[in-house]
Amino acid sequence: MFYATYSEGFRPGLLNRPGGAVSPSGYMVPFELQTDEVNNYEIGWKTELFDRQLRFNGSAFYVDISNLQTTIFDTSIVNLFFSDNAADARILGVEGDFAFAPYAVPGLTVAGAFSVLDTKITEVLTPTDDVTKGNSLAYAPSFQGNLRVRYEWDLGDTGLVAHVMPQMVHSGSKYTDIININRLKLDSYTTFAMTAGVKKDDWSVEVFGENLTDKRAQVSGNFYYDAPRINTNRPLTVGVRVGWHY
Repeated sequence: MFYATYSEGFRPGLLNRPGGAVSPSGYMVPFELQTDEVNNYEIGWKTELFDRQLRFNGSAFYVDISNLQTTIFDTSIVNLFFSDNAADARILGVEGDFAFAPYAVPGLTVAGAFSVLDTKITEVLTPTDDVTKGNSLAYAPSFQGNLRVRYEWDLGDTGLVAHVMPQMVHSGSKYTDIININRLKLDSYTTFAMTAGVKKDDWSVEVFGENLTDKRAQVSGNFYYDAPRINTNRPLTVGVRVGWHY
């Protein structure tokens, strides 16, 4: 199946505390912001291939953003944070997910998902150095994806079903904001995890390990009193899960 969609969205306007402040160049901080608007164009597909052994879904999209509401701190204008419809932007992207369960290997499933993004500020609408044309949008890595392989098998005549499932997650580098004063770059990272366990009827037990390489992945960031602060993922974590379905 193939499809195409077009959609629109917006955010309501805002009020500005320092509205009316005037910069030496004559720019006036607006008392209120206009709505920002999003136009989204998308084509996609949902497929089952190779005698339904492979499911592959995905989409390609273009997003046009007008009058993006942005918080700015530019002392050449006013010594306070203020908001404005500071930029236009666009997003080009492809994303998809798949699951492959070959008949030749019963119990095996290989699954994953990915996204490829190209985001950009296309026009700066406020006379400030805090927003730069060509910069990428916040938290928009050019590539991210995950992959997992699950294998299940029967343990003889016990009625137990065992499984093992390694998985991997990757994210490219990204930035935390579009304004330069708050813009931190977060490094790319790859993390690994694994589970192994058994189940029977309504109960299950599994051992899990998360972040097996103990990677300090940079997942978010901000500034605290002008000092950069980067948040990382959880360290290596190992445990046991017991489940009962009722």
